[in-house]
Amino acid sequence: PSQTTRPPGRTASTLARKPAEAVRPGGRVVWLGKLGVNDEMAFRWGALMQEKRIIRSSYGGARPAEDFPAMAAAYLDGRLDLDSLVTARIGLEDINEGFAALKRGEAIRSVVVFA
Repeated sequence: PSQTTRPPGRTASTLARKPAEAVRPGGRVVWLGKLGVNDEMAFRWGALMQEKRIIRSSYGGARPAEDFPAMAAAYLDGRLDLDSLVTARIGLEDINEGFAALKRGEAIRSVVVFA
């Protein structure tokens, strides 16, 4: 599968439009993430023809009012292992070093601990 990341100076709406124009007839484009609420996006009408499928997801279809309490309960009951996903715990005063560690590939998921 192809992947598009956002290079500096390119707008999110341009990057969302390009895959729809480039995908083959019968192909599929999956958009993950969001544009700004007031962003507009223009397509050539033909870019959406030939049975192309565009799948869009924001927040993965989560239902926070139901899902978050269920996940918290699963964690507290030991049915959901979140601890192994955390590579570092940092204080707010160390936030800049935390981002630097991410950029260096030394951390994957850091949790900011407020003391």
